[in-house]
Amino acid sequence: MSFPFRLRYPVLSIAIAILFVGSALAQSPVTVKVSGYELFLGYNCVIGSVPATCGTTFSGWTGETSTGGWLKFPGTAQGAWSIRVNYTGQPMFDGSVTIVGGSWQFHFKNGTSLRGTVKNGIVTWPSDASSDLGCGNGVALVNANLSVSGGAPTTLSGCLHDLPKGAVIPPKVWGLFNF
Repeated sequence: MSFPFRLRYPVLSIAIAILFVGSALAQSPVTVKVSGYELFLGYNCVIGSVPATCGTTFSGWTGETSTGGWLKFPGTAQGAWSIRVNYTGQPMFDGSVTIVGGSWQFHFKNGTSLRGTVKNGIVTWPSDASSDLGCGNGVALVNANLSVSGGAPTTLSGCLHDLPKGAVIPPKVWGLFNF
C-alpha cells in the first residue's frame, strides 16, 4: 500500500524532523566559554531561617582568552548570559559561600535561548590575595549545578575576582557553562 501523493512529502518531512531532533538531543555535551561582570552585590534576605544574600547578579558574553582567562567585551560575540544567585555565608579570603538558589538565562546569536534555575553550588576563595586555587592570585573558584528548562542538567564552573572588596571594580567573572 502506498501513501497518496499529497501525504507522502509531509510524512517524509515529519520523519526527517524527528530524526534531526533526536540526533540533536543525543549529541555530546556542549561547553561554552564566558566572561562578564558582577553587576549587583545582592540584598540581605533569609532563606529557610538562615541569613543570606539574594539576587546577586552576574552578566556577560561568550568567550575567554586562549589561556582560559577573562576576555573583554564583546568576546566572541556569539551570545549573552545572565545569572542571579542566592547564597549563605560571607565572601572572604580563606572562606566560602554556599549557593542555595537562583535563576539563569543564555541567549545565543543564532536565536537559541536557554534558561533555568540555579540549584546549588559553592564559591571558594584562596587563603589570601597571593594564593591561587587555579584561577589566579586572590581569585575565587566557582562551581554550580543548574537545571535547564526542558533539558538536561547543566553545570557552571569558573572564576570570580571580587576581593579585596573595592579593589576590583566591577568584579570580573569567567568560566564555562557545560550544557
